[in-house]
Amino acid sequence: MANLSAWEAALDDLEIRLDAAALSMAVGRSDSEAGSVGSGGVATGSTGEGGGVITPVEAAWTAPKGLGAIPAELAARVQDLLHNQQKLINELERARTLTLKHLTAVRSVPPERDARASVYLDVAG
Repeated sequence: MANLSAWEAALDDLEIRLDAAALSMAVGRSDSEAGSVGSGGVATGSTGEGGGVITPVEAAWTAPKGLGAIPAELAARVQDLLHNQQKLINELERARTLTLKHLTAVRSVPPERDARASVYLDVAG
């Protein structure tokens, strides 16, 4: 059963990290936009009750060692986690694309010119 409890702890950690990432994406959005993230099903509802030690989400993730094969009774949970991770990846890609569009628009605005500076126009050239 050590394999099962180790896998549960590892999945708890991944679910907490996924929830934290989804939450951090929603923080900067308006209430109507944040609601769309929740409706996307990204939140996993993880509570960390697996009995394992949960590392802080700020810490860099490292793959656990020595877990062995995924126990069959956790297969559905692993599939759910994978599905929710893919949803978050898609949300991140959409946010990245939108950010690049905004950045392009901001960069297209010419810098403010000093009104006291002279402006010359060469009409002959």
